[in-house]
Amino acid sequence: MKFPLPIVGLGPGDPGLITAEVWEVLNAARDVYLRTAQHPAVQGLPEHLACHAFDHLYETLEEYEAVYEAIVDELMKQAGEAGGVVYAVPGDPMVGEATVMRLLHVAAERNLPVCVHHGVSFIEPCLELAGWDALDGLQIADALDVAAAYHPAFHPDAPALIGQLYSKLVASDVKLTLMNQYPDEHGIVLLHAAGTSQASQEQVSLARLDHSPNIGSLTALFIPPLGRPSAFESLQAT
Repeated sequence: MKFPLPIVGLGPGDPGLITAEVWEVLNAARDVYLRTAQHPAVQGLPEHLACHAFDHLYETLEEYEAVYEAIVDELMKQAGEAGGVVYAVPGDPMVGEATVMRLLHVAAERNLPVCVHHGVSFIEPCLELAGWDALDGLQIADALDVAAAYHPAFHPDAPALIGQLYSKLVASDVKLTLMNQYPDEHGIVLLHAAGTSQASQEQVSLARLDHSPNIGSLTALFIPPLGRPSAFESLQAT
């Protein structure tokens, strides 16, 4: 008999935001595999759990794809052992978690049942800090995808939330991409540690995006809409 592999979301950081359902799964488990232990919620996990983190893979493997593959391979190996394991990720498993998408695909190929237990993602507390309703045209992107592009894949006349802006280097690459669509002086909001007691916002111009000393693993970026026709639309009208 094959037992489901539980995948749980640990929420945005505050252990108090871990859902009752996820807490029940963790309490019943013996081992939990963490995509990263560098998340505030990890400090609040049940004390009896044996925690195993994959942070070392990020330090030893050069490509993210190799990291994701190694994580999934280990999880599939452990899922076949007696008792199984729980896989825990920051936020919600279905928001910005490439390993989860790969794991779901591989598990389906091997006919292994998976049970996803949702958590509060980074999006909700970021929107609270920014004072914005997600249904009011919000666009969401990953900082690494934005950094790798020449032109942002979203419209400047609608708000955008960019997650996983975890270093000044990534922020610098994101800035260069955004400057191909937004004016240098456009006001943006850095959101730090949303969903924790250290949550804060920092309003800066786009040109100074990568100057903040506060950028870290729990930083996201909110970009207000331009509020006027974009340069692309102006060119089309001529």
